[in-house]
Amino acid sequence: MVPRTWLLCGVPRSGSSLCCRLAGGARDTVALSEPIDPGVFAPTAGPPAACESIREFAATTRDRLLAEGRAPSVQVNGRLDDERVSGALSEGGLRRPRGGAGEIRVDKPLSPDFLLLIKHNALFAALLDRLARGFPALGLVRNPVAVLASWQTVDLPVRRGRVPMGERFDPRLARALDEEPDTLRRQVQVLEWFFARFRDHLPPERVLRYEDLVASGGRSLFHRLGVAARPEPLESRNANAVYDAASVDRILAAVQGEERAWSAWYTPRDCERAATAIRAGR
Repeated sequence: MVPRTWLLCGVPRSGSSLCCRLAGGARDTVALSEPIDPGVFAPTAGPPAACESIREFAATTRDRLLAEGRAPSVQVNGRLDDERVSGALSEGGLRRPRGGAGEIRVDKPLSPDFLLLIKHNALFAALLDRLARGFPALGLVRNPVAVLASWQTVDLPVRRGRVPMGERFDPRLARALDEEPDTLRRQVQVLEWFFARFRDHLPPERVLRYEDLVASGGRSLFHRLGVAARPEPLESRNANAVYDAASVDRILAAVQGEERAWSAWYTPRDCERAATAIRAGR
């Protein structure tokens, strides 16, 4: 195990970038967002080799942070940022990604056993059964209706019902998505896959709901990581004004009707409330 190194994997658009920003502000803590270049994995590398590469990355990154105060991360102007995509729709009707791969500088003092949080959503979720044996890991979830409403607005693979790094290490997922022609049904398959990975490979106390994160001002995250940090007012985006109220009925129908992997965290009534809030624009 790499000392005091946590992994974070969330459902895409569930607030994982927010978690990184919040955790990164805590004393003696560094958070990195998607710092691992997929190119480090050989084309034929399977899950065991990928997990070993992740372990090596965590160890060398800790050493570099202590020696240089720098580390790779997705960043916006050299810093972590909640807004991984733009808040407004572009001319094409989608929200575009902001920032990109780069480095962040950590100027605060770090002890030799500082806490390092590394976030990769699909990559860590795909390898979670193995990674959770060697690292403490957190899963982040969000109301399924709000997630799918967000996915319709972003210029990311999930809008097409694809999750490249998940498919890279889970061929069964890739085959299922290849065989499904309908975009919304592919999105639901991807969503179910994330929730099932967390349900099957994390204890309940290691899965954090976006809604609880927001309501607690970050306390629920700090508590799980065991760090001391000041909470701050946060606002839920579950009824973001950019979400299309006209599509919410189809989204709601797609997530209901049978037992789903997200049932451990969200009831049908929770999904209905989210749909109602999106329709009302609040």
